Amino acid sequence: MTQARPVVKGRDYMVTRRCAERRFFLRPSKEVTQAFVYCFAVAAQRKHMDVYWLSALSNHHHDGVGDPQGNYPDFLQLFHGLLARCLNVHLGRWESLWATEQTSMVHLADGDALFRKMVYSLTNPVKDHLVDKVLNWPGANSLRYQLTDKPWVVKRPKWFFSEDGDMPEQVELRFVRPPQFAHLSQAQWVAKLEAAVKAEERKAAQERKKSRRKVLGRKAILRQSPFSCPKTSPARRRLRPRVATRNKWRRIELLNADKEFQQRYRAAREKRRAGKRAVFPAGTYKLRILGLVRCAPEPSRE
Repeated sequence: MTQARPVVKGRDYMVTRRCAERRFFLRPSKEVTQAFVYCFAVAAQRKHMDVYWLSALSNHHHDGVGDPQGNYPDFLQLFHGLLARCLNVHLGRWESLWATEQTSMVHLADGDALFRKMVYSLTNPVKDHLVDKVLNWPGANSLRYQLTDKPWVVKRPKWFFSEDGDMPEQVELRFVRPPQFAHLSQAQWVAKLEAAVKAEERKAAQERKKSRRKVLGRKAILRQSPFSCPKTSPARRRLRPRVATRNKWRRIELLNADKEFQQRYRAAREKRRAGKRAVFPAGTYKLRILGLVRCAPEPSRE
């Protein structure tokens, strides 16, 4: 049983999920990119999520979202479910598309953490030496749309969704500037983001020069089979971070709050299993949505 996670209104997250067996089910192609962005945009609109960035590599994706209404579990369920069925049809397969591990949701506790994770996600193809420039990545990556402040318009994948259904013919995915940077003008925001991305591109180029390594390149990426996987062994039994911030005391505060939530949740669950009345802590999601338990009121602020 996975640990319960508090769902709190107004938090920002970096979302990460991997494909089953690290397969390249998200390997870039016109159809895969169309399906990924379409399903993401539909889920974000229906569940009222703010989207900060989007980056999909061949076997995993990193995205930045804000959750103003505190319902990110519904967003994940809708997005991952739609995309899995859509891509399984495209790939001619039936089994699970996603790894069975819990989707990583890292709480971005401040603007610095959010910006660092944004740059990390957007430049993932460069740091993995797949391409030399982010804009050369042939798959889904939101940098181009963030720099131009234009929405990503995607049509409904006709090879999966019925024209008679309730899925829109096309959707617009607009990338919201994080509220921590609202004081910047558009030109200042673009300059800040572009400078950070270029710095990572130069760093990766220096690493390749030092090690005499070459980028894999667009053509080689597009030639890969979606049923292939990396030859390297995955890291196992590592810590799974839940909070991102360089502020030591803020991190301690949030980790202690999470620990307290876990303790109160377990205590309430044990009372309920014993047939006693129990009040679950604020942040309890699934049991509350199903109307099965009473929960403490949410605090006015974190």
